[in-house]
Amino acid sequence: MTDEEAREIALAFLADRMDEIRTGGWVITGAWEHETAWSVGYQSRAFIESGRISDALAGNGPVVVPKSGADPWLAWSGRPVEEQISEGRPTLG
Repeated sequence: MTDEEAREIALAFLADRMDEIRTGGWVITGAWEHETAWSVGYQSRAFIESGRISDALAGNGPVVVPKSGADPWLAWSGRPVEEQISEGRPTLG
């Protein structure tokens, strides 16, 4: 899987769930390769363009795109993504 493929999968995942991606209010900001997955970051377009902290998203963990082809998932923002990837997709409850 390439950087571009991971970005496309993450964009589709977010677009299915968040209007801000579909309308262009949020954008993909980067993709980082890990051993078994890619983590793909996103941020508000307003913050990217203005640099004002008041325009930034907060608490948004990256999209994890497994290289195995498994479904992508959102990582939590409060823990290192590498730890979350090594543990696998989190469950609630």
